[in-house]
Amino acid sequence: MPLGRRTHWLRRHFSFRPRKSLGQNFLVDAEAAHRIVQAAEQFHPQRVVEVGGGLGALTVPLAGRPWEIITFETDRQLCDILGWLVSDIAHIEIRQADFLEASLAPLGGANSIVVGNLPYYITSPILEKVFQARPRFAGMVITVQQEVGQRLQAKPGTKQYGSLTIFCRYYVAKIETLATLPPTAFWPPPQVNSQVLCMTLREAAPEGVASESAFFTVVHSAFAYRRKTLRNSLQTSPQLKLSIPQIDAALTEAGIDGSRRGETLDFGEFVALANAVYHLSEAT
Repeated sequence: MPLGRRTHWLRRHFSFRPRKSLGQNFLVDAEAAHRIVQAAEQFHPQRVVEVGGGLGALTVPLAGRPWEIITFETDRQLCDILGWLVSDIAHIEIRQADFLEASLAPLGGANSIVVGNLPYYITSPILEKVFQARPRFAGMVITVQQEVGQRLQAKPGTKQYGSLTIFCRYYVAKIETLATLPPTAFWPPPQVNSQVLCMTLREAAPEGVASESAFFTVVHSAFAYRRKTLRNSLQTSPQLKLSIPQIDAALTEAGIDGSRRGETLDFGEFVALANAVYHLSEAT
């Protein structure tokens, strides 16, 4: 049965109504589902962690692969539907649980990936949780709001470029847009387009970063006041607590003009500036 037809059959058969409060928009584009599962295959995973099983658009084809599948779904009725869909498959576990509250330590590792159509209203917390999980996941294949996808891949100097871009660059070695999906690819259709992204996560922190804490403090400070110059943004930051001479010394060491705005710095420049700030703090 085609995915769209199956979705609506399940809706009627189980008298299911989507809950807007949970950001429930279900993928009905079979080609998109196929591309997501196909992208997952390139990681050769032993375990796939699915965020939000929904009505099984990804759960069912994933279950057809020989991987261990762990699907998180908060909605009890959807868990029942998913259980019915994959009742005869032993290597899949449906967990009625909030992914954001779950411990990922037993699930991560070089042979594990994360797959899912992420609820738009909690995309950033989910990304943060997966990126910072230890042991690290090998990758992610996810659907996000197009605006978020653009922010994750933005170039310096553009309006989409921000702390989320740098955050992604810190943890992601490679990111690729597999598809852009219109609202009609989902039921009920959202108000925005979506993007399917494939991310290969870094095995370790980027080379050359002296302090992760200093790095993210500098990044957040630089973008907290986008209209200010970099020098003024760093001076205003309550996290850095640096004097103007100290800020000027850090900028000089990093070889960066303090009259620039933070949104013009590329990743390497943020590393250089953060390292300069860190060395300065260690010396005082």
